Amino acid sequence: MAARTQEQYQVRFAWGSAGASRIAHDTHLVVWVDVLPDAHDAARGADPVSRGRAAAALLPDGPEVVLGHLGNATAVAERVTGLQAARGDRCVVAVVAAGRATDGAGAVADAAGEPVDTAEVPEQAVEDLLAAGAVVDALVSVGIDHTSPEAAVACAAWTGLRRAAKHLVSAAEGAADLDRGTVQAALAAGPDLVVLRESSAPA
Repeated sequence: MAARTQEQYQVRFAWGSAGASRIAHDTHLVVWVDVLPDAHDAARGADPVSRGRAAAALLPDGPEVVLGHLGNATAVAERVTGLQAARGDRCVVAVVAAGRATDGAGAVADAAGEPVDTAEVPEQAVEDLLAAGAVVDALVSVGIDHTSPEAAVACAAWTGLRRAAKHLVSAAEGAADLDRGTVQAALAAGPDLVVLRESSAPA
């Protein structure tokens, strides 16, 4: 079982479903950030919502899960402020970047010496890091700024590189195996917020 981390922070950040298992405990909202499909998903025409719903099924039970990308950070922040108003208390958010799937199987050891299946550990992806940072930045902009160091670093990546974000995503490894239309569609994703999974936490 993964150790729980970042628990003292209102805004947390990690990579993949394994990262979510560490940081999503006691949260009210998980933002699953997935900008580009991998080549396999692109070949079978999997859209971002279907990919996100498949991923949400693997995330820890309880919190609502929404899809995050480069175009809807403001909508995510509005959802969080709405949840805070409804609760009359702070809303704890886990921002989870999907990353790039790895092909390698086998086991490595984590910091505690426990075996970890490398198939569950995604590679970091430029596009998801930037989009996650955009979400964190939008939260900070509405006053939700008690961020973990991990979330703060993602935010700094976005604020420092936002003007070059589209170029960086287009030139990143994640775009190399995709056709131009797929990449451009991802970059043009709109501001709407899609709920991938409703909350199952007690009201």
